[in-house]
Amino acid sequence: MRRTILLCGLLCIAVPAMAQDNAQPRAELERPTPGRISSNNRQALTPHINRIARKYNVEAALVKAVIAAESGFDPQAVSVDGAMGLMQLMPATAADYGLEDPFDPVANIDAGTRVLRDLLRRYKNISHALAAYNAGAGATDRHRRAVPYTETRKFVVRVIKYYRSYKGG
Repeated sequence: MRRTILLCGLLCIAVPAMAQDNAQPRAELERPTPGRISSNNRQALTPHINRIARKYNVEAALVKAVIAAESGFDPQAVSVDGAMGLMQLMPATAADYGLEDPFDPVANIDAGTRVLRDLLRRYKNISHALAAYNAGAGATDRHRRAVPYTETRKFVVRVIKYYRSYKGG
């Protein structure tokens, strides 16, 4: 990982460099109140979401919907289960997709969108892919795509609601 050296008087501090295509510094993104969606962050991240969604052939409205449901557009969100960042990636999933810093908003969106793309290809159905995104592909397969977990069912309904809203219908 590249590092940028910041000089502060006589003290040198190494910090991870932001992705080159990340025109939105982390410091400018807000921390929304839990349970709220940051429309400011959504607006600031939309160009990145649109670009990444095109890159992986996933609808931008669906990526935004997953982010809204998972983190409310809070790039520093951490779940009680340990999922991190905008798209709430578990550490093992983040590692599988080469995500070094789950709190880098653009890198998190990129990895999360690849996860979503792979699940959409596998299940060929948005609801089943979303269930697998939330509960895991193993649980989705084990339950023959009808995941019985209340949390997962509510998640799928919430994402679909946001998806329709962001899609404009």
